[in-house]
Amino acid sequence: MRLFVSDGAPGNLPVLAAACRAGARDKLLISTVGPEECVVPFLTRPKLPALKLDSGHYLFSSSAICRIQSLW
Repeated sequence: MRLFVSDGAPGNLPVLAAACRAGARDKLLISTVGPEECVVPFLTRPKLPALKLDSGHYLFSSSAICRIQSLW
């Protein structure tokens, strides 16, 4: 899985805290991108943080990302 974050994005802190708490360092690649970079291909505007799952699907809600990380 790959987590996309940007400096200063409001949802970064809870997502990164959940990843650290879940011990997901070996399962998760964290990439820092620019605030205007569109990483979710089907959205017309940038939305960060975003989590790309192994299946190719994306989660771009901070609360959804935190919830899925608690399952690891």
